[in-house]
Amino acid sequence: MQNTRHLCIFQLNTSHIEARNREKTAVSYQQQMINKIWAQAGMKALAEIADIYPRMTSIHDSSLFDDSFAMDFINYGDKIIYCAMYLYVGYINEATNFAESQGGGGSDTKDWEREKDEDEIEWIRRCLRQATKIMKPMKRKGLNR
Repeated sequence: MQNTRHLCIFQLNTSHIEARNREKTAVSYQQQMINKIWAQAGMKALAEIADIYPRMTSIHDSSLFDDSFAMDFINYGDKIIYCAMYLYVGYINEATNFAESQGGGGSDTKDWEREKDEDEIEWIRRCLRQATKIMKPMKRKGLNR
């Protein structure tokens, strides 16, 4: 009887430790994914700045950055990353809801998924492009009075 009691306590403690380890693994994976997305976003922003900078004629010529990922990243960077993370793991509705809750216009994400032959870096880049698109405020169409 005493051995059975110790075995039950041991199993209880073991299952608690296993659950905590699974949770740590999930958090670690999430952090790795966020790091990869940030790295790709930073590289894309720097590449755009490097391309635009030589064409600047004055320090005040910021119009060159209009509609660029660099400007979007400056304005919505952290939100783009979180939205891209939702897309990356396949949480399409959550990505759209998040974007709309942050003032973004949302977008048609029907049939959004990773292509079978798409490598991870291209998938991350596509998630970033889509997240950038849906995080931008929706442009209103119609008559302004």
